[in-house]
Amino acid sequence: MDINKFKQAEARYQELKIQMEKGEINSNEMKAKLKEIMITDEQGIYWMIGGKTGKWYTYTDSEWREDSPYQDEAIETQRIAQDETIMVEQEETPPDSDETETIVTCKTCQAKMPVKSQYCQVCGANQKEPVRTETVKPLKTESELLIKSIKLVPMIFFFGGLGLIVGILFGATFGIFNILGDFIYQFPIMLQETRGKIQGGLIFAAMGGISGFMFFAFISIILTGIYNFISFFFGGLRFKTKP
Repeated sequence: MDINKFKQAEARYQELKIQMEKGEINSNEMKAKLKEIMITDEQGIYWMIGGKTGKWYTYTDSEWREDSPYQDEAIETQRIAQDETIMVEQEETPPDSDETETIVTCKTCQAKMPVKSQYCQVCGANQKEPVRTETVKPLKTESELLIKSIKLVPMIFFFGGLGLIVGILFGATFGIFNILGDFIYQFPIMLQETRGKIQGGLIFAAMGGISGFMFFAFISIILTGIYNFISFFFGGLRFKTKP
């Protein structure tokens, strides 16, 4: 297991914690960034730092459990020290001594210890108490999207483009087919004579496109102003998003 990855993740967690304390990021952003530094070890086990506790957790059996990535390294050091202690004690035992003691491993840190010992000499865990594991619920991936305001220029081009398309279709239909009755007489005679022809369809399509763009753009200005005014005083629309 590459311990350097875990140390780098812990350093990144400290940076995020400081940013959260300063108010630069909120709790949801903190959780999202912690997911980005999640580590997968050689056995395919997921490791993640708890946002509130700062401790490491592994995802096994469909739940998160507290664990330590440095346990194997510490256990090896503890075993070496324990073996050396046992060898010294054995050398100090008189050759004619008949007393023998079985060696067992600690329930918590797996260090070697005498079978009669109630407490581990390395981690101090009580061997007569059951091992407790802390479980945490998986982090919620649901986030919230807040629309505080709408920019005017993109809205003008969006609705204007929609109006352009509608205007072209309506103008071409009006210029080629006999619809809306006597409305054609509201136009100059030159345009009246082109109705029913391809030329009339093109001319009225161009006029309809320009009129549609201007009308829909004007509507977008009104709607944007109304939304931004309401959002300024009462807050914008909020949407929940899922990945």
